Amino acid sequence: MIVVKEIEQTCEACPSQWEGYSDDGRSIYVRYRWGFLSVRIGSPGDKSEFAGVRGKEILHKKLGDSYHGFLSYEDLVKAASEIIQFP
Repeated sequence: MIVVKEIEQTCEACPSQWEGYSDDGRSIYVRYRWGFLSVRIGSPGDKSEFAGVRGKEILHKKLGDSYHGFLSYEDLVKAASEIIQFP
């Protein structure tokens, strides 16, 4: 299970997007657009600006139709709860 220590929403819709850090310091990038939720995590020790964006995709899930781009934080937590623990 990935434990998220800090997360901030950086875009509200089209895409809904969050960026943050895991408890072991890796970058986390979350994006919801076109009905798909994607969660990526950067490599350990990679402190570059786009480490999470380029990171390994750990979750890819269809949640809505192809024009859907808004996801609330509460729905994000529910959709990713099997592999990610959010604050």
